[in-house]
Amino acid sequence: MQAIIKPAAALLIITLVAAAILGFVHDVTLEPIAQSQMEIEAAAIRGIFPAADKVQEIEGPLAIPNESSVSRGADIYSKGQLIGVAVYASPTGYAGKVSLVVGFDASGAIAGLQILSHSETPGLGANATQPSFTSQFEGREQELSVAKGSPKENEIQALTSATITSSAVVKGANDARAFFSALEGAVGD
Repeated sequence: MQAIIKPAAALLIITLVAAAILGFVHDVTLEPIAQSQMEIEAAAIRGIFPAADKVQEIEGPLAIPNESSVSRGADIYSKGQLIGVAVYASPTGYAGKVSLVVGFDASGAIAGLQILSHSETPGLGANATQPSFTSQFEGREQELSVAKGSPKENEIQALTSATITSSAVVKGANDARAFFSALEGAVGD
């Protein structure tokens, strides 16, 4: 019995020390990680709305369907004027969530789309961050779909060998459009 108690006690002490260290590291890194995420989001908003000087989270109860990848929205201002709405979504791609922000201008067209984070395959799905892919969304006013060949009017050209990632980004854009449309009159009044 004594042979079991000593190793078990040692293992318990090691586990408690490791848990305490992990808890400490979590607490120390929580704020820098949140600050980094805020900086990434601010840079994305500046990329979509260069004139933006204020971002205000949309408050209140938001009607977001369960199957939607949208998490939140924000009104975008320049010199006190509402110039657009940013909608944040995280659809599931090939290797995990693809966090993105879609900006809508006063006419309801997509002003831009920026990928905030992803874990997609380098050289394939990771190419979703490239302007050659994201620029296809600009100016679009309708629900979109993915094209494997030559895209038609409301289609986005899929990334080569990354159709799942392409479909995820298109789903995020479509979910963002549905959320934006539900805001009825949020921009341009």
